[in-house]
Amino acid sequence: AVTLGKHIAQVQKATDKVIVYVCQSLSVPERRSLIANNINFIQPGYQMFIPELAMDLRESVRTRRNEKDVSTLLPAAQAMVLARLYEGWDSDTIFNSNGIMNGFKYSRVTLAKVIDQMLKLGIVHPAQSQGFKNCYSFGAPPAEVFKNVRRFMRSPVKRKVAIDRVLHTGNGVFLAGETALAKCTMLAGPVQPIFGMTKKQFDTLVEEQAFKVTDSVDEIRAWVEIWAYRSLKEGKNIADEASLLLSLENIPDERVQLALDELKEAVAWLKSED
Repeated sequence: AVTLGKHIAQVQKATDKVIVYVCQSLSVPERRSLIANNINFIQPGYQMFIPELAMDLRESVRTRRNEKDVSTLLPAAQAMVLARLYEGWDSDTIFNSNGIMNGFKYSRVTLAKVIDQMLKLGIVHPAQSQGFKNCYSFGAPPAEVFKNVRRFMRSPVKRKVAIDRVLHTGNGVFLAGETALAKCTMLAGPVQPIFGMTKKQFDTLVEEQAFKVTDSVDEIRAWVEIWAYRSLKEGKNIADEASLLLSLENIPDERVQLALDELKEAVAWLKSED
């Protein structure tokens, strides 16, 4: 865009007409770069950006309209987006529906809702189909995607309960809350450890009498956070950095907030919200 801008500046010395760059093929990052640098362009049959002619960018208008239909990402959508952010992608990477699921076992109905949200928010865009499968590509690098979608994400913690014993991690049980944050930063861990698990896993362990939910201060040995999705670091049995940030960001404790700032340094795209 910078080089193109220099060429346009030379042309403008010879005419007072509106200069428009026309190109048959432009990637999403290229289009955004042209817009950011206020360079008029036309991608025939797809987009037009010429503010001087009081014309708006069709895709931008459509995205703003669609964003009104999405107030919060579905837990499944949030989990899939974060999981894919950790994996990363190249500008020419194309995913089919199963590729976006990235190992999650959601129903086809849930997956359809997830992809619909991702399309409306501009997280992904339709790509060239391969066979009969719908294919998609991400609209920007990971840091930019996270920054744009951040306001639609919420804490994955649905409920927090006290239990009468300390658990072992594994089989769907992972370190969460300040206990997980302490493992990743210099924060001192809480006296009573905090574990995370899905509602399904929680119900299973309660039925197996692996622990008892308690309200008695004398019986509390640990805490369980019931999460909307499984740990994205399942092999390490600890909450992932982004979900941990979302679960703790509203805690006013200055020690926790300083630890969260430290946590962001561990993942490049997490720093994009600063």
